[in-house]
Amino acid sequence: METQLFEIDRELAQCPEIPPLQVVSNAGYHSGFAPTLDAARWIQLDLGNEYAIDSVVIVPACINGAGAYGFPGKFRVETSRDVLMSESELLLETTVEEPSSILPHCINAGGVRARYVRFTALSLVPQPRMTSRFIFCLGEILVFSGGRDVALQAAVLAPNSVETLPTWSPKHVVDGSHGLGIPSSPLDSGSNGWHSQIFRAQNSECWVQVDLGGVHTLDEIRLIPAHPRDYPDRAGFGFPLRFKIEVSLTPTFSEPALVFDGANVDFANPGETQVAFPCPRSPIRYLRVTAQKLWERSGDFVFALGELEAFEGRQNIARNAVVTASDSTTSSAWRPSFLVDGIGGAGMLQDDAAWLHGLSRRRLLLEKREELIRIQKQEIKNSQERSGRMAQGFVVLAVGSIALLFLRGRITRAREIEVVRQQISRDLHDDVGSNLCSIRLMAEMSCSEKSLRPAEDVLSEIRTLAEKSTESLRDMVWLLKERGQPGVETLVEKMRGVAGALLVGMEWNFTIKIIPAEAVAPISFHRDILFVFREALHNIVKHSGASSVEIQFSWNPSGVEMCVVDRGCGFDPKNSLAGDGIENMRYRTGHLNGTLLIDSRVGEGTRLVFKMPKP
Repeated sequence: METQLFEIDRELAQCPEIPPLQVVSNAGYHSGFAPTLDAARWIQLDLGNEYAIDSVVIVPACINGAGAYGFPGKFRVETSRDVLMSESELLLETTVEEPSSILPHCINAGGVRARYVRFTALSLVPQPRMTSRFIFCLGEILVFSGGRDVALQAAVLAPNSVETLPTWSPKHVVDGSHGLGIPSSPLDSGSNGWHSQIFRAQNSECWVQVDLGGVHTLDEIRLIPAHPRDYPDRAGFGFPLRFKIEVSLTPTFSEPALVFDGANVDFANPGETQVAFPCPRSPIRYLRVTAQKLWERSGDFVFALGELEAFEGRQNIARNAVVTASDSTTSSAWRPSFLVDGIGGAGMLQDDAAWLHGLSRRRLLLEKREELIRIQKQEIKNSQERSGRMAQGFVVLAVGSIALLFLRGRITRAREIEVVRQQISRDLHDDVGSNLCSIRLMAEMSCSEKSLRPAEDVLSEIRTLAEKSTESLRDMVWLLKERGQPGVETLVEKMRGVAGALLVGMEWNFTIKIIPAEAVAPISFHRDILFVFREALHNIVKHSGASSVEIQFSWNPSGVEMCVVDRGCGFDPKNSLAGDGIENMRYRTGHLNGTLLIDSRVGEGTRLVFKMPKP
């Protein structure tokens, strides 16, 4: 064990040092408040296009430089080409509570192609100074493909979130800024960057411009704030309150393209964090930053930057480029050339991906070191308490018992999975097979000269059957991916996704009563509940004309209850013939030894209550 500790310490010396935590105004993403630790909460990124993803990096949120805030104890990260995540690739799922750390989590994706990335909190944390409200927070999500963060300014879907600007917003999780600050290695001395002349009026305009030396197609522009050593308490020195960034093929900017326009709203000072802007992928050679409202120094006003970077892929092509400006202040620490010398954030700038991966490696090594020390102390204590062979025999017996129980459990689960697979096979034959047969018959009849139905009606019905078959197949694929005794939380999360997909254009609310963390159910239970739920929503969309839907799901000691209420047209159950949808729901509910209660009146909506015993 001493050898292991020595090797860990040797490897730690090669990792980036833990950076000083920064005070950032845009802290990141904050989930909505939940009454229980195990409530379903997730956030999903839309990268805009499919990418071969190398890794996903999760940076915890940081408030006032005081360490990790609201990071969940357990979580799952997955990718998909489908917005509903019905066919997803699991990258990581933690099964034990993660120790609190501000250092990032780097998750290897192995080049999987995907457009969507979802982070799901499996165990929330108590809100500070609150005992009955639980949350989770993130500082930044970075998705690296070819060394570039393709999640920068991506679209964010966060159904349960808090937006209290400027601190919390879903969009802050992809703004390129986080509490770890600027990726750099410390230097004892170095340049400050570029500094304008000193102005008396705050609304004076000045600019600095970089010639990239040739035509390039940029992906990203980064501004690194200045932090001169003679102003140690003023990070973000000279960063303008209002500015714009333009690119052009000509040095005169006769026909510029606008990358960022901050002329109308003050930009929060980034302090010791970088500011990143995605670029339009068009040919350019020159880029210019124009300050339109200057930073106040000491009764006067200036514009200054520590470094400017322009990335084509993962290469900073602005390094050592030619810099010109409307005006400049020149000294031993301030020069136009220092804007592109690779020094910023009081150190030598590092590759984003490599720096974050190194910090993630440091976190793992520190956790492993702490665990080894804990084990070492425990072994010393145990050696004083054990009595040789008796203890060894007990350990062997315990391991054998656990192995036997594990084997028996696997056999039981295998039998259950086989039963569900047979059920799914029957569903494929009865449901999907029937739909495909109907599609074929309608197509043949439509092609016939004797067809009496308009082609538009036939095509509409074929489309409806195809969509229903696709939904059934997705549910079956999801069920096949579940293993053993899946948690009820997984089922609830899937139901939320189904509701979001089907109830488009409606207001809907999904309320969950307390579900114990240990609540699990056989796959067959998941299957029937999901199919009943989907059928209920299908009926609402197809027949009710409702504008809002209320959904409740509870897991009580006495049983399971699901209630679906719509504010639609309603119907008279006594005078209406039960269609296939209602009969199918009754059959599925009866298969779970449950009951279906229908309360509906014409013009007053419909209330469906499904009650069944716990499996």
